[in-house]
Amino acid sequence: MQFHLCERCYAPIDVARERYTSLAHIDRVLPDGSIAWVHSALHADACGEPARERSAAEPPDTGEWDPSRRGHSPAAARHAARRTEPTEVRTPR
Repeated sequence: MQFHLCERCYAPIDVARERYTSLAHIDRVLPDGSIAWVHSALHADACGEPARERSAAEPPDTGEWDPSRRGHSPAAARHAARRTEPTEVRTPR
């Protein structure tokens, strides 16, 4: 089973219901001259919009860190708050 995590908000991406963009980053150049790639994903609507408003050279704005919310970034909280559709719980069969 393959799943994607958004590289901006670190929230899982439901590939069946959410629009997302796949990104490829150069990991390293191998001795034979070929390139090893690292693939990542980004929510197209919630996380992709702010990315268009800044230079690619700037680090992403992840907001202020709140230590009481261990493991849940402010960007992930904003993304979850913007979701208007109720989410269904999927269980493996």
